[in-house]
Amino acid sequence: MIIAFNIVIALIAIIITLYFLEKDLGLFLLSSMIIIQYVWMFLSLIVIESGAHIVEQGRDGYFIYSSLILLLFYISTILSLVFFKKVFSRTFKKMSVTKFKFFGLKEHKLTLILLGFVFAAAFINLFSSEIPLFSKEVSKFNFWENSKYPFLKSVVGNVMAFVAFGTALLYRKNKRTAMLFGLLYVLYLILVGQKFTGFFIGFIGFLLGLYFTSENKIKFKLKWFFNKYFLLFIGATFCLVLYMYTINPPFKNLGLTPLESIFYRAFGLQAHVFWGTTEQYVYLDKPNTWNVSDLWKGMHHLMLEFWPWRYEDFISVTERGVSWTNAYPSILLRMFPLVIALIANFILLSFLSLIQTLLGFFIKRKSFLISIVFFQLLIWTCYSFTMAYFNKLIIPVTLTVLFFLYKYLIYYQKKTKNE
Repeated sequence: MIIAFNIVIALIAIIITLYFLEKDLGLFLLSSMIIIQYVWMFLSLIVIESGAHIVEQGRDGYFIYSSLILLLFYISTILSLVFFKKVFSRTFKKMSVTKFKFFGLKEHKLTLILLGFVFAAAFINLFSSEIPLFSKEVSKFNFWENSKYPFLKSVVGNVMAFVAFGTALLYRKNKRTAMLFGLLYVLYLILVGQKFTGFFIGFIGFLLGLYFTSENKIKFKLKWFFNKYFLLFIGATFCLVLYMYTINPPFKNLGLTPLESIFYRAFGLQAHVFWGTTEQYVYLDKPNTWNVSDLWKGMHHLMLEFWPWRYEDFISVTERGVSWTNAYPSILLRMFPLVIALIANFILLSFLSLIQTLLGFFIKRKSFLISIVFFQLLIWTCYSFTMAYFNKLIIPVTLTVLFFLYKYLIYYQKKTKNE
């Protein structure tokens, strides 16, 4: 009965997702990091509430209706994204766009030069350093601190998803160059040791660029999931992860084979933070903190709450930038009772919707360079929500405020001239 209940809830969530896909594919792609996180968590809760051992909490899961609570948050999330999209789309309907030109080079050429520079910097650093794919000491987590030119991290980043997005923007006019950039991007992710998340974010970035630059309106079709290229991508990613887990088994202490480790990593841990928070603050009725500052580094609060090892190990892990996964919307349950947490979720997502709306607007108006900036802001914003690291919102909020100040100054100058 426990498995059946959670499977039914997961199916309801999947049906809602497919309906959302059909009704607004563009908004789905913009929200995909959030939406797919939820779907993944529903599947994970099936495993956890069946009694799976949670290695990161040092205990076994059990049935607490957590999937039902997650469904309420999922519905609240979709309603918020749809509602605020309508609000912001009307607000910015007549806003003008800014396009750049440098020494006679327009947006398209400048974008191509920018991406070429990023690729050159990324591969020069990679081939001058110890490559994670062929190393037992260096991984994607400590690559930059062991790299030859660590200062390039601020330019290249960990996943370079903005490069995949920018490549898609170039595709219509420069197909061969875009295809070359796409191959280089995949090669870089493989060599640097990226697995599911890196490929997923890059793939979503590429789809976003293609969708919003298409002259024809694209509608979702279920057969896309059975497309040979999509299946090839999934299969290749799976084989890559299996290879990495064969070289360095992550759950050897649990006696899991590399294949079992993939299943456990994919479904046994994705929702364990949400499950633990639901258990403590809903099922066992532990008092809420009512502390809004918990959002600042929400993941750290939740990790410390469920950390089964020494405090010194927690400090060591977090200082190296390693953390658990999917601490949002869990952090809201720690802060507030369920109803208020759902309302807070609805309101907080308005900022994500703002970034989404602006990004879609700039791509459609072919303001490519600003689109790349806002795509990166979208990635950081989504990451802030999925991981509950709201301190990461400093850059997106600051740049968005500066952008609106710039637009206001332009408007004010025009108004002053007319007077």
